[in-house]
Amino acid sequence: MGPKRQMTKPALILTRPAPACAAFAASLPAALLSRVRVVISPLLHILPTAVPVDLGGIGGVIFTSANGVAHGPKGGTLPVYCVGEATAQAAAAKGWQVACHAPDAARLLSMIKAHRPATPLLHLRGTHQRGDIAERLTQAGLPTRPVVLYDQQALPLTRDAQAALADGPSIVPLFSPRTAAQFADQACETRRATIIALSPAVAEALDRTVVQQILIAPEPTATSLRFTLETAVDWNRLA
Repeated sequence: MGPKRQMTKPALILTRPAPACAAFAASLPAALLSRVRVVISPLLHILPTAVPVDLGGIGGVIFTSANGVAHGPKGGTLPVYCVGEATAQAAAAKGWQVACHAPDAARLLSMIKAHRPATPLLHLRGTHQRGDIAERLTQAGLPTRPVVLYDQQALPLTRDAQAALADGPSIVPLFSPRTAAQFADQACETRRATIIALSPAVAEALDRTVVQQILIAPEPTATSLRFTLETAVDWNRLA
């Protein structure tokens, strides 16, 4: 028999904004990183709007992403309500008083309604947002207004990412329906890709894209997605 052919490591294609890609990669265990080839290809670039935030007379603040925290003012005595543990940690690190956090917008809405905070509330957010949080809280009797602090500019998949998809097996974590739709629209070859979706809505945004498999994290959190990714590598012997 000839020499054993060297198996190419699967590509782990990360598509979040560059700082979030770095943070997610840093959160992965060394054993997993040794079995994949990381390819960074952000599909979004975060651009601040420089809109001023007036907290005068505000009863509380809502953050639905760490980007909102990063582009918002420093914290103070106001309670804040966050989607995601990472968002809550970022808010606390910036001096905000975190009243509660939930893994998704629907559950955060329920918590805020139960808490009955002083109003009005401010939702510090990006241009593209799902859930209509401010509108739904206002309709529930808790006046809330949104303030757009950043824009999410779409970026194309890099040549490295396209080449990785074409050359062999790849694993693509996707964190939002918008980036999933972008990926589906831009990727030239997806048949050997395993998608790790943050939620059913993210998976649905892939529409009829032909992939090897789609796995959905049990909870819509980065931690849950990471565990699903680790399981995929182990069970499917992708490396």
